[in-house]
Amino acid sequence: MTESSAPTMRPYGHQILICENGDCADPELATQLQQRFRELALVHGLAKLRNPKRVKCTLTDCLGVCSGGPILTVYPDGIWYHHVDAAVLERIVNEHLIGGQPVEEYIFHRLGAAGTETAPTDEQSYAPDRSGDAQEEAADAPNSVGTQLYSTPEARDRREANRKHRQQKGLVIVNTGNGKGKTTAALGVLTRAWGRDMRIGGIQFFKHENANYGELRALKRMGVELTPMGDGFTWTSRDMDETQAKALHGWEVAKQQIVSGDYAIFLLDEFTYVMHFGWLDANEVVAWLRKHKPPMLHLIITGRDAPEALVAFADLVTEMREVKHPFRDQGIKAQRGIEF
Repeated sequence: MTESSAPTMRPYGHQILICENGDCADPELATQLQQRFRELALVHGLAKLRNPKRVKCTLTDCLGVCSGGPILTVYPDGIWYHHVDAAVLERIVNEHLIGGQPVEEYIFHRLGAAGTETAPTDEQSYAPDRSGDAQEEAADAPNSVGTQLYSTPEARDRREANRKHRQQKGLVIVNTGNGKGKTTAALGVLTRAWGRDMRIGGIQFFKHENANYGELRALKRMGVELTPMGDGFTWTSRDMDETQAKALHGWEVAKQQIVSGDYAIFLLDEFTYVMHFGWLDANEVVAWLRKHKPPMLHLIITGRDAPEALVAFADLVTEMREVKHPFRDQGIKAQRGIEF
């Protein structure tokens, strides 16, 4: 068996790393910076294979800073920049990579590469320890960007252990309580998820199947299907048997959609009432969800009087408490854009 020869490659002049982990800045910003760098690299010839000063730009999962993002590092210079946006990136390209003069006002860390006075000691980590461990820092250490802060070894060990156990799961989220805002909060999550290109769906259990409220109009324009499957609120029902039947049918439809794999987030709006009224047994609902809900599906359930079994099962429960209400306190009825 012959010994394999080492691979060869054309050299790079610099390499840029941009953190996309999301603890210090929106990961989308890192992607936008990388795309902008590619555009600048083409303009300045920094992407040509035959250019010994070509620059490679890579997104990385975590640089261990976790504040002041987007964080960008330039190697082999060992220079770390904070709060990098498109304008700062352009300066880094023109002044640092091409002109050889780092953009000093955005530097918060150096690794002691050639040209600096001192090299990093063994006590200094590869990335400066700025991960929200202010309580672990020396009491007299100034907590500001531009100052190197190093947490204790115990704090670093604890942070590394937390990172190893960092996990993701599909959450069961319950918005309950007598205060206004349960559905509104859920719709806010749907909007955020839509901005992340996540697949969204849901069922409104008591709103009339012909309802055309503001949220339904907005979601329709966004391409999100939130389906009303009721005949109006129970206090306006002319036939409670029909109201109950529609709600139970909505649950059957919801079960099919939950297990379909078509959604990343699914909303069961006002679903707590179906259990509170005794039309569905909360323990049976929880048992079904425990067995059938896809592990990474986020499920949001809203409504007053969330049953204890559901509260115990949920990962996140928020209780809305009414402090003041314009109808109760001033006689102001529901208004367009606020309630519907």
